[in-house]
Amino acid sequence: MPIPLNAGDRIYSAQLAGAAARQGANVVFLGLQNPDDQTGSLAHLEPRVRWSVVPGAPNAKLLALASNLPMVGARFATKHYRAAITQELETTDHDVVVLDQYGMSWAVAEIRQIARNRPVLVHVSHDFETSVTDQIANNFSGDMIRKFLLKQNARKTRHAEQCLARSCDLLVTLTDEDRAAFNDINPTLGCVVLPPGYAGTRQRARALDKTVPRRAIIVGSFSWIAKQMNLERMLEAASGTFTQHRIELHVVGIIPEPLLSRLRLRFPWVVFRGFVDDLGEEFRNARIALVPEEIGGGFKLKILDYIFSRVPVAAVEAALGGIPKQLKSCFIVENSVSKLLASVAAMMDDVDALDRRQSLAFEVADGLFNWDANGRRLLDKLECALSERPIKRSSQILAVPNPAHRSA
Repeated sequence: MPIPLNAGDRIYSAQLAGAAARQGANVVFLGLQNPDDQTGSLAHLEPRVRWSVVPGAPNAKLLALASNLPMVGARFATKHYRAAITQELETTDHDVVVLDQYGMSWAVAEIRQIARNRPVLVHVSHDFETSVTDQIANNFSGDMIRKFLLKQNARKTRHAEQCLARSCDLLVTLTDEDRAAFNDINPTLGCVVLPPGYAGTRQRARALDKTVPRRAIIVGSFSWIAKQMNLERMLEAASGTFTQHRIELHVVGIIPEPLLSRLRLRFPWVVFRGFVDDLGEEFRNARIALVPEEIGGGFKLKILDYIFSRVPVAAVEAALGGIPKQLKSCFIVENSVSKLLASVAAMMDDVDALDRRQSLAFEVADGLFNWDANGRRLLDKLECALSERPIKRSSQILAVPNPAHRSA
């Protein structure tokens, strides 16, 4: 299940399912509990969706290594999950079956075998994982056994996405770049690009001045290896620039051990805040928000949190997939982390310019990123796909997500 709502992929899954339900679809959402964090509550999710928790734990990681599926797919392709899909499809004729994330490629064959009414098959891709897993494997500098396993996982991921691209009737991506990558695999695959909406708090006014600490901030969930690699590379680059210019850096979000202890030892000048109850307070006390991810691709949902909290954004170009050009023009943008940090240091004391950037970014983004509009666009695409099929209509959508695809 896409809880707790503290990571971009979970937020997107939960909000898109809820938006489809609010626009009139009957949505059933099957998912295992999050094995890494069970603090979330279904009460935080859209009540119009039938959230159905699949019992049981994921398969063991060691056993999953022997599978032909990507690690995350092998772990979550449990007998209970297969049984839940079978029961749902045998008892209800769904118009649409949504495979949320690449780890669900294993379900394609089972859906075809079980579903009697040939439902429209949709793949929701949060990223082009073929590229991402290749980047992770190629940039990993740790022990050789783990590097080998990462390369094997990249190969399995490529096969999984090829299967989905060739098997599904419709693709949902967050960015045009990801749509193009999938269309390279299957040029005939229909696609709708749905950037995230924003359902958080909007800070309607803020005057950024010299009373705000000379502080940069980075917010995230750092359980995924790519985010850990990005963070460590950024801290290495910032050690010289930020300490020389006496710029504070706060990292907000849970960093797992032993990585956290190692980072604290290497970078004692950085403040690691961990989980915080009041993220708004962190934003109000920062002059600039950093988006330094050179590895990982996809749409960074935290950018929307920065914009609508009125914190000026500084980002590397590689991290801005799906961001419109007119919005990018409001950011500090460079093509490398080292150049980005140098630009941040140069602008840190120009609070008037930073205030103009945050204000303009808010104005540009304020009419964009609407979840209900996404729900309408998705259902319009599904109606078109359904109109081409002589099937019994039920207005039912079954979403079968992979609940923690960033855990591998």
